Amino acid sequence: MQLWRFLLPSSLGFTLMNARQALVDKIKGAPPRPVQAAGYVARHASPGDPAHVLQTLDRFAREERWLMSVGPEKGPLIQELAGRLPPDARILELGAYCGYSSILIASAFGPQCQVVSVEINEDSVSSCRTIVEVAGLSEQITFIHGPSTDKIAELDGCFDLVFLDHWKDLYKGDLQLIEQRKLLRPGSIVVADNVGKLFNPDEYLGYVRNCGRYESENRPATIEYTAVPDAVEISVYKG
Repeated sequence: MQLWRFLLPSSLGFTLMNARQALVDKIKGAPPRPVQAAGYVARHASPGDPAHVLQTLDRFAREERWLMSVGPEKGPLIQELAGRLPPDARILELGAYCGYSSILIASAFGPQCQVVSVEINEDSVSSCRTIVEVAGLSEQITFIHGPSTDKIAELDGCFDLVFLDHWKDLYKGDLQLIEQRKLLRPGSIVVADNVGKLFNPDEYLGYVRNCGRYESENRPATIEYTAVPDAVEISVYKG
């Protein structure tokens, strides 16, 4: 990722806001943001109500600390994808952060689906489990702690949906590993979040659009909880 892009006029306000919040947390000795979010959810969200848990995370992100969750704007997209896939879909997520997208996906697909989410940060994994437990979805969502490349190599069976939302430089390589491990079936959908120009996504986009194994479309979006332009790439695996 080319970090200088975050200093462009279109994203500078967002960058400064995030830097200010991080500095305040460092001065105060505050815990990592996912840990803060988990505590906020435990105090304010209605147990067993996934929609209210997501609303509580949205409120935390807007009023307390920005979160790099998918946010509510992409909810309709997840609902759309749920309508294109079976209700008992297996979903693989790379990059859990605080569990927002896991809850959003599980809620959209319903009680028969299973979500496997891989996250490298231990604090995030612990926070995700707390938040998902409050949402009442622990039976549907499994969090795996470790580097995505290592954990992909340990997976088997096909996934109907793969949601990429971890370190952007890993998107292409991890997708290729998923292909090599035969974790996709014809018709599986790969969703890559944060593929706007800010994140320099050319390598990944060039691959899914030109390798001949996917039908891809690009949806404009904004970075969660901001007006900064972003995009989501939706790629249907042809086999």
